[in-house]
Amino acid sequence: MMETRKARVIDDVRLEYLLAGPQGGETLLFVHGLGANLRQFEPQREFFDREFQVLLVSLRGHGGSSAPARPTPAAYTVGRLARDLAALLSYLQIERVHMIGNSLGGLVGYEMLKLAPERLISLTTFGTTAELHASRLLLWSQLGLIRLLGPRGMAWLVSRTASRDKAVAAQVGRMFRRASRDALARITRDIADYDYTRIIRRSQLPMLLMRGALDREINARLASTLEAMRGKPGSDVVDLPHAGHFANMEQPKAFNECLRGFLHSVASAGK
Repeated sequence: MMETRKARVIDDVRLEYLLAGPQGGETLLFVHGLGANLRQFEPQREFFDREFQVLLVSLRGHGGSSAPARPTPAAYTVGRLARDLAALLSYLQIERVHMIGNSLGGLVGYEMLKLAPERLISLTTFGTTAELHASRLLLWSQLGLIRLLGPRGMAWLVSRTASRDKAVAAQVGRMFRRASRDALARITRDIADYDYTRIIRRSQLPMLLMRGALDREINARLASTLEAMRGKPGSDVVDLPHAGHFANMEQPKAFNECLRGFLHSVASAGK
């Protein structure tokens, strides 16, 4: 059972977080996808907290984190989520992190790269594309599902569709039950149309993109992301066979070893 804490980072929002591992060393910040929470990264906390300080966090409106009392569209932008994390790092007196984000968490990483690049040592994404322009029909169908089903209904749906691994899908479903309807709907609207490829091209930050072979919907939309990363020193793209959208849960051993190798390469390059 993970023992989490909460920090008031801004106004009425309190973020649930877990901080483990040795102090004074480099910190790994893991950020979950839409509907999930910090429990998505328990396998990584167990693997990395002997070598690194590990910070897991539930974004506002997810898991044990609170939701804004007055949920406006501005309260759930990716930029707002990134500023929450920057405030949490300040609260914890952590200057810089290796950030690892899944799906929405990867977008928050790109936003951090834009708003506070000095906070990042490296950025790892998986299940994330840096550019997306969803059709109005797709957006409204997604919002309609959220309004109709709510968190409990969405939990039931994702527990059957999120992964070929039934245990992983069931766990994702349990996490969805703890997400707020407003968070699911407003964030879905905010991330329907974006482009971070220019930010990637301009950055010199080491980046790793892990691509789950079974994550076909995201993989079909990665062309501009891969082009933006091509030839960047210190960056890499790694394929994970048998992994889908939740690669860290579906193939934790391969995921952990891949991430550890990248982190060690970043450290070696910095010496």
